[in-house]
Amino acid sequence: MAAMGRSTTVSLRIFQAVLAVANLGLSAYVINWYLEGTRRGSPSPLNFLVFAACFSLISLLYLELAPRFFQRGAPLYAIFTLEVLNALFFFAGFIAYSIFIGNLSMCQGIVCGASRVDTVVAAAAFCAWVASAALTGIYLLRSPPRRPDDKSMAMQAA
Repeated sequence: MAAMGRSTTVSLRIFQAVLAVANLGLSAYVINWYLEGTRRGSPSPLNFLVFAACFSLISLLYLELAPRFFQRGAPLYAIFTLEVLNALFFFAGFIAYSIFIGNLSMCQGIVCGASRVDTVVAAAAFCAWVASAALTGIYLLRSPPRRPDDKSMAMQAA
């Protein structure tokens, strides 16, 4: 994105990657505790946060590699949609998990602290993806509409 600047984009992507890895690590720790220390499985909001973190890492690969290697394979609306999806996934995940933690009758110890930090990290990831989507949305609104060139018009007519 020319409007954001390359350094802004790269630093935001690095921040998103750090948050996704932190979220994945904290969620994996809590899931391991559930699998090793209890008879029940891990809660579904926690599993959804793992999905959101994995989806975020895969999205970051696409968002950084597709524009560099495949200029036509990275349309701006697809990038914007991917950023909004990541924001929605983290929003749903941290809200559901915070409600789950709030409804626990007893929450203490290292695992409970890790769960709370996991929720905060997911909320920060949500904010980072919202910022990224907002910057992309602003760029889309300010950029002039693309007109198809003569070659693509000739290809469509044939």
